[in-house]
Amino acid sequence: MQSSPSRAPALDPRLLFSGTWRGRGELMPHGPARLLLRREPVQITGSGKWLTDSIWLVHERFEMASGWAFERRMFMELVGPARVRASADDMPLGADVVLTDDGFRFERFRSWLAYRGVRFRLGCRSHARLEASGTLVGEVKLDLLRIPVATLRLAIRIESA
Repeated sequence: MQSSPSRAPALDPRLLFSGTWRGRGELMPHGPARLLLRREPVQITGSGKWLTDSIWLVHERFEMASGWAFERRMFMELVGPARVRASADDMPLGADVVLTDDGFRFERFRSWLAYRGVRFRLGCRSHARLEASGTLVGEVKLDLLRIPVATLRLAIRIESA
């Protein structure tokens, strides 16, 4: 009988989603989206506040160098040892989050984003990994009808827990 390889335990979500964080990154448009979007720097600030042992509130703000900004208030609930359910006003159907041994991964979800007065329903997937330096390195892939629109790469420092 073969033994299955053991998996490393998932990171504690309190390590990733507590206190405040800030970071920088870059938005990189793909294909035809380059006609509307330009490659530009991005700043992110955020905070997480635990409401119970399994539910917490996340507030994030993304600011582009062009002045466009996006804010999100997201409720998150730990629904299993390595599973989180997230819901926010821009993602009415919610999102499933998988906690890994070195970070987390948002399964594909749909998000409403307004840009230049037009609302777009985009598909989003993201993953982030906590490096030994304490920096959370992440990538968000955006698509429209499964056609790639842009990639957002971020490096985030958790400032206080």
